[in-house]
Amino acid sequence: MERLARILVPVDGSGASDQAVRFAAILADATGASVDILHVSYFDSSTDADEVSWLPESVAGPIGPEAEKILERAKRLIPDAVIYEAHHRTGSPAQTILDFAEERQSGLIVVGSRRFDALHAALLGSVSTQVLWEAKCPVTVVKENPHPERISC
Repeated sequence: MERLARILVPVDGSGASDQAVRFAAILADATGASVDILHVSYFDSSTDADEVSWLPESVAGPIGPEAEKILERAKRLIPDAVIYEAHHRTGSPAQTILDFAEERQSGLIVVGSRRFDALHAALLGSVSTQVLWEAKCPVTVVKENPHPERISC
């Protein structure tokens, strides 16, 4: 059996992604794998190159500081014993996660999942669902837990 070498955990700053980071860290610690923390922004300053942005400033404001804040939050959840790298990419989240997993040869993707009501799920879809169905490696979905200090099955 092949050893698990690299775990990808996409983060968005939500409680569900925090729980996914904690779970990925537990797996990494137990297996000796490294963790790639990935935050995906739909756009950044390089994707809106027009002199006058079509986006309002409240939306087009600096993405970099927000992405860094989300990555820093996730990094604080990783114990010192676990080797990790943090990454920021721009694009459609699900496809960017899938591409990144292939590029980095991830052996496992750990995603957090928030509950949507039926209307939101139908209209918005779910990044975790698309990753689950389209990934070429195993995917673990960590459901949002109202008690994040306790990870259990």
